[in-house]
Amino acid sequence: MGVEYERWLIAKGSVFLPSGEAIAKLVEKLRKEHWIADPAAPEFARLRFAGGQREKLAAKTGGYAVRTVENDFGDDLAKKIAASTEALPAALTADWLDDPEREELRLVWPVEADAPLPVRYPLTARPEGSVSWKLELHRASDYVYPIAENIDPVPTKCACGDDLAFHWDEDEVVPAFEASSGIFAECEACSRTFDPAKGVAVIGNPFGGAAEPVRGGAAYRFALKVDCGKCFVADARLAFAPELVALVEEEFGREFLQVGAVY
Repeated sequence: MGVEYERWLIAKGSVFLPSGEAIAKLVEKLRKEHWIADPAAPEFARLRFAGGQREKLAAKTGGYAVRTVENDFGDDLAKKIAASTEALPAALTADWLDDPEREELRLVWPVEADAPLPVRYPLTARPEGSVSWKLELHRASDYVYPIAENIDPVPTKCACGDDLAFHWDEDEVVPAFEASSGIFAECEACSRTFDPAKGVAVIGNPFGGAAEPVRGGAAYRFALKVDCGKCFVADARLAFAPELVALVEEEFGREFLQVGAVY
């Protein structure tokens, strides 16, 4: 079993892609309900932004953004991080989110703190003592597909026979999404749009229990994600906090499914 844990909240139907305006409204609601840090709140001072280049950027407003950019830096990790990452503005706007250069985007709010926590814990079970996690929003025009042992691939062939699965070539780009492959949303050969929900993939619980077939598998164009790193409770019942799920489902008027994985 792996030593790091991640969990996704994915809209049922896979094709869902909210507008920049809708995402900005969700972020404001997440901040208002204390799921992400408010830089204007006194509790913000209790957060620690230690670690790498990205965490230090988050110290300005509580979060940072990662976008896919061309790789003009070879294997220079520091330069790749600097080029693909920026501090989040204090107030997100639709214009900022819908900028063509942010077509593939990961919004990240890192948390490292002691109890009592300055923000709400996003899962149903929290480790004792100091905790750390990242709450993320992902958005892409093509489908993102997490790669993990317990997540089987979903069928990716177009009706014309072309396979629409792809991997970001890291010699050419610095991808926004980690440990993921992609699926083109439109077939270049025949111009058909692709719907992963027409296929099924088997997804298992990383902590045991029966695997289940899921229509669309773990494919998404928009998702909420929690990256716990090594700080998590290994329990088959671990899930997103029901209040957080309800907030997202109410905001978008649709149901979401959950997928977890260890690495």
